[in-house]
Amino acid sequence: MSASPEPDPRTQGQGQRAKRLTRLQQLDLNLWRRASATVARRLPPEDVCAHVAIQAVLAVLRDTTNPLDLFERHHYGENEYELVSSVAGTRSYDEVLNLIDSGYLLRWQELTSNGRGPEELPPLTRRSGPQRLFP
Repeated sequence: MSASPEPDPRTQGQGQRAKRLTRLQQLDLNLWRRASATVARRLPPEDVCAHVAIQAVLAVLRDTTNPLDLFERHHYGENEYELVSSVAGTRSYDEVLNLIDSGYLLRWQELTSNGRGPEELPPLTRRSGPQRLFP
């Protein structure tokens, strides 16, 4: 018989906090979703180069196995910008960024599709009444 009591399964894991997105990470994720929606609305199906550029970003990101690492990688995304610019051809700066962000969202969805991704933040709520700008 052991001198230490058996751990209570109801309390196991409560000492570990669930990973939760920061406000900045949630903002980035929302930006990726908006970019993907814009691409879906505006990109014609016959624009093969743009679709290949999105898949190229996804392929490059497949070496990232932790969904939270995508945010730091996105912050330093010069390589992805050059890749998309070379594959997709002449496009506006915003169009290139939307293609990149669409690739990031696809990788995010792959990494979190098992339901074990970080918890997202709820939307901010508006405060009622007058707001003080300064303390």
